[in-house]
Amino acid sequence: MEAWQQLDAIDQAQVRAAAATLQSQPPEAAAGLRARFAALDAMERAGWLLGPALGADYVRLQPLVGFVGQDERGPLLAALRALTPEQRTRLGELSARTPPADRAQLRRELLATPPAGRGAWLEQRVQQ
Repeated sequence: MEAWQQLDAIDQAQVRAAAATLQSQPPEAAAGLRARFAALDAMERAGWLLGPALGADYVRLQPLVGFVGQDERGPLLAALRALTPEQRTRLGELSARTPPADRAQLRRELLATPPAGRGAWLEQRVQQ
């Protein structure tokens, strides 16, 4: 229930629509989809608890998101949801290139940058 409450209205609507689609499938098809989900890596399955947008990008973003404290988690997820899919892809690439010891600084910079300037900040960081 906690994961559901953390989703915004758009993500909740998308999850409801996906659930309705799943329920409308023939039993064999629904079982196949459930089996595909169960076969995902546990980390990837956990990422889908963040909703459709972040779930789709979670594997790329996990190095940046996976080990944050509760106090930073909410603001970080809000910042990530506000990025475009392309920006999240670029951030995932940047996170993968960033040494693990420097990822906390990358998160702090992202959160310290005003939302309107995050796209420019991201492009600047990618170019470094």
